[in-house]
Amino acid sequence: MASPFAALPPELLLLVFSLASSHRPTAVALSLVSHWVCNHVESNLYHTVSLSSSHSLVAFIASLNSKPHVLAHNLVKRLSITALGPISNIDEVLKRCTGVTSLVCGFSVPSYVHCARRLKQPIAPPATTTFRLPIAPREQLLIALACRDGIDMSIISPLVTHLRIQLTPATTFENVARLRELRYLTHLAITYRHGLHGNANSIKAMIKPVLEEGRLKVLVIYVTGARSEAHREEIEEWRTDSTLEVIDSTPTIAVLPQWEQGDDIWDDGPRYCS
Repeated sequence: MASPFAALPPELLLLVFSLASSHRPTAVALSLVSHWVCNHVESNLYHTVSLSSSHSLVAFIASLNSKPHVLAHNLVKRLSITALGPISNIDEVLKRCTGVTSLVCGFSVPSYVHCARRLKQPIAPPATTTFRLPIAPREQLLIALACRDGIDMSIISPLVTHLRIQLTPATTFENVARLRELRYLTHLAITYRHGLHGNANSIKAMIKPVLEEGRLKVLVIYVTGARSEAHREEIEEWRTDSTLEVIDSTPTIAVLPQWEQGDDIWDDGPRYCS
């Protein structure tokens, strides 16, 4: 018996599969129907990839190994790596997904840089080797472990236009000031805990060198805390800056789920426009 789909125009089938595969569980199910269907839903399956465990890292690399070499470059556009390791696997994924435009880093940057340097040039002393991220995304989010030891410029793409960082006890004024070296940076989001670096004026002093470059169009500030009176007062300090326009005061959803859903993080949260 002929398939009822046989009489439908290919263009209509492609449209149906494209719309259906925008829902990831449906895309996975469709990929098992046939090779023909799988080929047409792969773009949605690989467009946004989130790797949160060593198992998912290994499985993703195995999946890439079964595909044409150019697939990772052509299809993976949004990539999140929050797995702790193996670091060598993280390095392999980053080197293969060279077409990524949005990258979330949640792994240990010092461990990754050390490993990547050794893999690149194992004989030379680490201090003499120059390291740069193997991909050049336009949007980067540094969260969790990626910011634990401060901000390492070698993990940030020189072409980044949208950057989100998290201030930690290890973050220094010099760390943040070096962001002015990013010539294309127009959107900057900063998350910090209330009281971590003094008050709002301390954070303003920290980001002053970046603002003075005059390239920043949007600055988003997230102040986390216990919703105490002092916390509310600190948020109000940001509002009193006449050169900045407040849109909101606190994030309503964790950044990673928001990113995974494809939401625009630059439209949610306190926004200050210079």
